[in-house]
Amino acid sequence: MSTGVREPVLRKQISDGRIRIVESNGQPIGFLKFYVLWENLPFLEVIRLQESFRFQRFGTEAVREWEREMRTAGHNIALISTVVTETAQHFWRKIGYEDCGALNFGDRPTELFLVRKLS
Repeated sequence: MSTGVREPVLRKQISDGRIRIVESNGQPIGFLKFYVLWENLPFLEVIRLQESFRFQRFGTEAVREWEREMRTAGHNIALISTVVTETAQHFWRKIGYEDCGALNFGDRPTELFLVRKLS
């Protein structure tokens, strides 16, 4: 899985706790990466799974675990974004995220933001 990010940067993000490894039977099958914006808004930047593990609830379970962690840390909403040309928006809506805005950057596809209450 190539992310375009250098390995030392990834290792630092993992050690900082901003990347969670998704596993199946103890083997890594993907990851999710997040930030807490303005110290109070969890933003899930990306979730990636090996293609053979998609559509088997691994993604949903990884997101739900992350949401539980964020709720335990005192956060009551979570934010994600996806490009409107990607099918991921359907995944997010299916698991309870709702559209809350979009950004347009000229000739690039619109970035769609979705939010979910964690309480």
